[in-house]
Amino acid sequence: MISAEKKERVLQLKIDVPPVNVIDTKTCLELARHLNEAALDTTLAGVVISGEGKCFSAGASVEEHSQEHAREMITAFTDACRALYRMPVPTVALIHGFCFGGGFELTMYCDYLVADPSAKFGVPEIKLAFFPPFACSVLAGIVGRQNAQYLIYTGESIPVEQAAHMGLVQKISPQNEWDQVLNRLNGSSAPVLRLAKRAFKSGEKISIEEAFNSLVNDLFLKDLYQIEDLKEGIASFKEKRKPDWKHE
Repeated sequence: MISAEKKERVLQLKIDVPPVNVIDTKTCLELARHLNEAALDTTLAGVVISGEGKCFSAGASVEEHSQEHAREMITAFTDACRALYRMPVPTVALIHGFCFGGGFELTMYCDYLVADPSAKFGVPEIKLAFFPPFACSVLAGIVGRQNAQYLIYTGESIPVEQAAHMGLVQKISPQNEWDQVLNRLNGSSAPVLRLAKRAFKSGEKISIEEAFNSLVNDLFLKDLYQIEDLKEGIASFKEKRKPDWKHE
């Protein structure tokens, strides 16, 4: 259901549930397991999630939305989203084809999205008399209040260009160029990427005044300067060459 492959310092996870990668409870539990295991791997520089076959995901299992299965399904989906949100390294969703419902909600917990020109996004739950609970809590923070309400209340899908205009997609790139995403992560210092994510998540929770001390003084001046790759970064700039990261 979830294939996992580590390419240098990047873990690539692929949703593989033919024909359209419908996400059910078992898939969520497997995804959460892979993510929780990856969170313990201090050599990682990033995680990318994509879908096999014709699309990223057509959404969560409608059958499991029945009252008898809903709690188990929501609990498993929460575990997957929480594990994704808590990853200590950058997380990227690579999207092609349909990215609907629960599949779309899953991507909202990634750090950024790269999408093929074929990608379409939507939360169509309202058409079946449901609402998307995860989108209701985080989508407005990504695309703005009215854009989020439009998508949630109408259930309409949008093409990749509109998704990019809303700020949902950060880069439109054809599938045959997606290796560039992995190469960019692998080409950076893993410990510095991890510290940058730690700093960003810390900055989301504190005031600007608090950031002067915790982000500038503590994380930048203290923690960052303990990483050996910082010296290599400065040296490579001065010597006009590609850095040779030691990831230390």
